Amino acid sequence: MSLTSQLQGFVIAIAAGVFLGAYYDIFRIFRTVFQSERRAVFFQDLFYMLTAAFITFLLALGVNYGEVRFYILAGEAIGWCMYYLTVGMVTYRVFRFVSGIVRKFIIFPIKKLFTKISHFIFSIMKIIGKNTKIVAANQKKRLKHHRQIVYNHFKVKSSKNSKA
Repeated sequence: MSLTSQLQGFVIAIAAGVFLGAYYDIFRIFRTVFQSERRAVFFQDLFYMLTAAFITFLLALGVNYGEVRFYILAGEAIGWCMYYLTVGMVTYRVFRFVSGIVRKFIIFPIKKLFTKISHFIFSIMKIIGKNTKIVAANQKKRLKHHRQIVYNHFKVKSSKNSKA
């Protein structure tokens, strides 16, 4: 391979590293918004590493016909660090600020409203359940219908048959 093709591959690897840094930023922002627990973070990182490995494989396949060279891995690492330490820090801080404002003025009031509505509905359902239990208990105490109690009661023939 010529030196120019290696330099071109190095520059492409730096661009891929910047792309991978931006891709990782998406996961960081997602974690900030949804406050992921440890298990979710583990699987997000695992997914990121698998996709990053696939992108590195495709890059090596396209640039060096599948040969993994150190300058490609170094270029990706340099590009990733360039993004992460410059644009990534600014993006992450801005997004944390914006998400804090959105959470404070939109999400928390909506959450509080839904909490009040759900407590109101729950209290109504509790009252309905209590009344249903009372009605069901009283249903057992009611008197039986007259025809079911009287054993010597016989059916009266309809008036049509008695006139004939």
